[in-house]
Amino acid sequence: MRIALDYTAGIRQGAGVGQYVRSLVDAMLAQDANNKYTLITSGRPPKERSFPTADNVRGRNVFIPDRYLNILWYRWRVPLYANYFTGPADIYHGLDFCLPPLRGKMHKIVTVYDLAFLAHPETAVPSLAAYLKKVVPEAVAAADAVAAISHATKQTLIEYYKVAEEKITVIPCGVAPHFRRITDPALLEATRRKFELERPLVLSVGTLEPRKNHLGLIKAFYEVQKSKESSAMLALAGGQGWLYEETQRMVTELKLENKVRFLGRVSELELITLYSLADVFAFPSFFEGFGIPPLEAMACGAPVITSNTSSLPEVAGDAAILVDPHDTHAIADAITRVLEDEQLREELRQKGYLQAQRYTWYRSAGKMLSVYQKLYRGVTNFAEEAEMNSAPSTPY
Repeated sequence: MRIALDYTAGIRQGAGVGQYVRSLVDAMLAQDANNKYTLITSGRPPKERSFPTADNVRGRNVFIPDRYLNILWYRWRVPLYANYFTGPADIYHGLDFCLPPLRGKMHKIVTVYDLAFLAHPETAVPSLAAYLKKVVPEAVAAADAVAAISHATKQTLIEYYKVAEEKITVIPCGVAPHFRRITDPALLEATRRKFELERPLVLSVGTLEPRKNHLGLIKAFYEVQKSKESSAMLALAGGQGWLYEETQRMVTELKLENKVRFLGRVSELELITLYSLADVFAFPSFFEGFGIPPLEAMACGAPVITSNTSSLPEVAGDAAILVDPHDTHAIADAITRVLEDEQLREELRQKGYLQAQRYTWYRSAGKMLSVYQKLYRGVTNFAEEAEMNSAPSTPY
């Protein structure tokens, strides 16, 4: 097969969709040396990220900036067909919500991560929401198959766009095998000192933006401090996103400057070490298409508290304490429980190790390759034969 992939997010975006695209494509290429892949990206690639290298892969840069290419494709409808750049293809996969103009006979698949811009518009950047409201329904209608990253996203596609269930396949995120608990005291101490952290440590990971609910977490942490005179510290790892100033302002208003650390973006090794240091990992997000940080934290031995909404119960299983993200008292109570109960922490830790093993990029890539094969054969029913979040029969 000749498979064309829109790899723009893998080049342009560091976390989120970009991480998903890179991890999935790398895992597919590790299993598939026979099919021919063409990866395209718009604009000039940055120095820190490039196309993956393999004998059956070629990369193509479309030297038109993302913004202008999107205007040409999705606003002006200019017939600048994407397969002018990819060359002949049997399958085209839009890996970031949309499908460009395509000419000729080929099978089309699009990946949709979430519909937060419809389900929770108050948490979405208005300009991005307006763009997605236009391109996503068009892509979903044009595609022969739709890949959702969770069963929760699958259900929202059915609810909002009336997509036939048999058209949707679920290809979840995975946990990279190097996400494992670090026990080296020197490395743990070096990270603790670098970020000026104290124990017990409550950690949260995610871009500072409204839907991650950092405001609710900070209010809950303040409640823990106030009621228990706790010596705990809260560390927030993640870059500055939309309306991040509100989060920093909340810390100042509650006089928590000495108890809350903004770590910014951290390296992957630092992230794994922070997970390993954490006494509690708190992720009370309002809405997630998948939510990989709780699984990464579990793989590194951190007891997890997360939300009872969207995909998070599906991802966390019985290995986390689930809370209403709108209820700061519930979040505070959960943090207090985990900090004060060593037996509960160990129980969550052991369950977390098992839950994280259920999600691997190897399995997700294998399923994606199977979907490509079905598309190539003309199959139109992608109904799940087995739940992807069941325990694997063999480790990968």
